[in-house]
Amino acid sequence: AEAADMRAMIQKEKPSRDLWDIKLIPGGLIDLEFIAQVAVITGQVETGRRATGTAEILSRLAPGFVDAGIRQELGDAYALYLALTQMTRLCLTGAFERDDVPPGLSDLLLAVTDLPDFGVLEAHLKETSQKVRKDFDLLLRTG
Repeated sequence: AEAADMRAMIQKEKPSRDLWDIKLIPGGLIDLEFIAQVAVITGQVETGRRATGTAEILSRLAPGFVDAGIRQELGDAYALYLALTQMTRLCLTGAFERDDVPPGLSDLLLAVTDLPDFGVLEAHLKETSQKVRKDFDLLLRTG
Protein backbone atom coordinates (compact mmCIF):
# COMPACT_ATOMS: atom_id res chain seq x y z
CA ALA A 1 0.00 0.00 0.00
CA GLU A 2 2.96 2.35 0.58
CA ALA A 3 3.96 2.06 -3.08
CA ALA A 4 0.41 2.93 -4.10
CA ASP A 5 0.52 5.98 -1.82
CA MET A 6 3.82 7.11 -3.35
CA ARG A 7 2.41 6.64 -6.85
CA ALA A 8 -0.67 8.69 -5.92
CA MET A 9 1.58 11.47 -4.65
CA ILE A 10 3.54 11.49 -7.93
CA GLN A 11 0.29 11.61 -9.88
CA LYS A 12 -0.93 14.55 -7.79
CA GLU A 13 2.33 16.51 -7.92
CA LYS A 14 3.19 15.77 -11.55
CA PRO A 15 0.11 14.67 -13.51
CA SER A 16 0.47 13.34 -17.04
CA ARG A 17 -0.04 15.80 -19.89
CA ASP A 18 -2.00 13.34 -22.03
CA LEU A 19 -2.06 9.72 -23.18
CA TRP A 20 1.35 10.13 -24.81
CA ASP A 21 3.03 11.02 -21.53
CA ILE A 22 3.83 7.31 -21.29
CA LYS A 23 6.02 7.64 -18.23
CA LEU A 24 3.44 9.43 -16.08
CA ILE A 25 0.04 8.22 -17.31
CA PRO A 26 -1.87 6.01 -14.88
CA GLY A 27 -0.82 2.53 -15.97
CA GLY A 28 2.36 3.84 -17.59
CA LEU A 29 6.05 3.23 -17.04
CA ILE A 30 6.06 4.45 -13.45
CA ASP A 31 3.36 1.95 -12.50
CA LEU A 32 5.38 -0.86 -14.10
CA GLU A 33 8.53 0.26 -12.30
CA PHE A 34 6.70 0.33 -8.96
CA ILE A 35 5.39 -3.20 -9.55
CA ALA A 36 8.89 -4.41 -10.39
CA GLN A 37 10.49 -2.67 -7.40
CA VAL A 38 7.91 -3.97 -4.93
CA ALA A 39 8.38 -7.48 -6.33
CA VAL A 40 12.14 -7.28 -5.78
CA ILE A 41 11.85 -5.80 -2.28
CA THR A 42 9.30 -8.41 -1.19
CA GLY A 43 11.06 -11.38 -2.79
CA GLN A 44 8.40 -11.95 -5.43
CA VAL A 45 10.82 -12.58 -8.31
CA GLU A 46 11.61 -16.14 -9.40
CA THR A 47 14.89 -17.44 -8.03
CA GLY A 48 18.00 -17.67 -10.14
CA ARG A 49 20.33 -15.03 -11.46
CA ARG A 50 19.52 -11.66 -9.92
CA ALA A 51 17.22 -9.69 -12.20
CA THR A 52 18.07 -6.01 -12.45
CA GLY A 53 16.24 -4.47 -15.41
CA THR A 54 12.52 -3.74 -15.28
CA ALA A 55 11.74 -5.94 -18.30
CA GLU A 56 13.61 -8.89 -16.82
CA ILE A 57 12.01 -8.44 -13.40
CA LEU A 58 8.53 -8.30 -14.93
CA SER A 59 9.22 -11.47 -16.93
CA ARG A 60 10.29 -13.28 -13.75
CA LEU A 61 7.54 -12.23 -11.34
CA ALA A 62 6.83 -15.13 -9.00
CA PRO A 63 3.71 -17.23 -9.66
CA GLY A 64 2.54 -16.50 -6.11
CA PHE A 65 2.62 -12.77 -6.87
CA VAL A 66 0.98 -12.79 -10.33
CA ASP A 67 -0.47 -15.37 -12.65
CA ALA A 68 1.11 -16.04 -16.04
CA GLY A 69 -1.47 -13.90 -17.86
CA ILE A 70 -0.74 -10.80 -15.82
CA ARG A 71 3.02 -11.39 -16.06
CA GLN A 72 2.68 -11.53 -19.87
CA GLU A 73 0.44 -8.46 -19.90
CA LEU A 74 2.94 -6.43 -17.87
CA GLY A 75 5.86 -7.55 -20.03
CA ASP A 76 3.99 -6.71 -23.23
CA ALA A 77 3.07 -3.29 -21.87
CA TYR A 78 6.68 -2.57 -20.94
CA ALA A 79 7.84 -3.60 -24.44
CA LEU A 80 5.21 -1.35 -26.05
CA TYR A 81 6.09 1.62 -23.88
CA LEU A 82 9.81 1.15 -24.45
CA ALA A 83 9.39 0.94 -28.24
CA LEU A 84 7.23 4.07 -28.34
CA THR A 85 9.39 6.15 -25.99
CA GLN A 86 12.64 5.17 -27.69
CA MET A 87 11.31 6.04 -31.14
CA THR A 88 9.92 9.40 -30.03
CA ARG A 89 13.16 10.27 -28.23
CA LEU A 90 15.15 9.47 -31.36
CA CYS A 91 12.92 11.62 -33.55
CA LEU A 92 11.87 14.56 -31.36
CA THR A 93 13.76 17.10 -29.32
CA GLY A 94 10.79 18.13 -27.19
CA ALA A 95 7.61 16.62 -25.84
CA PHE A 96 5.39 14.51 -28.07
CA GLU A 97 2.50 16.66 -29.30
CA ARG A 98 -0.39 14.52 -30.56
CA ASP A 99 -1.71 17.18 -32.94
CA ASP A 100 1.72 17.90 -34.43
CA VAL A 101 3.19 14.45 -35.15
CA PRO A 102 5.50 14.50 -38.17
CA PRO A 103 4.24 12.00 -40.79
CA GLY A 104 7.54 10.11 -40.75
CA LEU A 105 7.34 9.62 -36.99
CA SER A 106 3.77 8.42 -37.26
CA ASP A 107 4.89 5.80 -39.80
CA LEU A 108 7.77 4.70 -37.56
CA LEU A 109 5.50 4.34 -34.52
CA LEU A 110 3.09 2.21 -36.53
CA ALA A 111 5.98 0.10 -37.81
CA VAL A 112 7.44 -0.63 -34.35
CA THR A 113 4.02 -1.57 -33.00
CA ASP A 114 2.80 -3.38 -36.14
CA LEU A 115 -0.51 -1.51 -36.03
CA PRO A 116 -2.44 -0.25 -39.09
CA ASP A 117 -3.15 3.38 -38.19
CA PHE A 118 -2.66 6.04 -35.56
CA GLY A 119 -6.18 5.72 -34.14
CA VAL A 120 -5.66 2.01 -33.52
CA LEU A 121 -2.28 2.76 -31.92
CA GLU A 122 -3.84 5.28 -29.55
CA ALA A 123 -6.66 2.87 -28.68
CA HIS A 124 -4.08 0.14 -28.00
CA LEU A 125 -2.01 2.50 -25.83
CA LYS A 126 -5.09 3.52 -23.84
CA GLU A 127 -6.25 -0.09 -23.40
CA THR A 128 -2.76 -1.16 -22.34
CA SER A 129 -2.46 1.61 -19.76
CA GLN A 130 -5.88 0.72 -18.35
CA LYS A 131 -4.85 -2.94 -17.99
CA VAL A 132 -1.59 -2.00 -16.29
CA ARG A 133 -3.41 0.32 -13.88
CA LYS A 134 -5.86 -2.48 -13.05
CA ASP A 135 -2.91 -4.82 -12.43
CA PHE A 136 -1.16 -2.15 -10.34
CA ASP A 137 -4.28 -1.76 -8.19
CA LEU A 138 -4.63 -5.52 -7.81
CA LEU A 139 -0.99 -6.03 -6.82
CA LEU A 140 -0.09 -2.91 -4.84
CA ARG A 141 -3.24 -1.32 -3.39
CA THR A 142 -3.78 -4.09 -0.85
CA GLY A 143 -3.06 -3.84 2.84
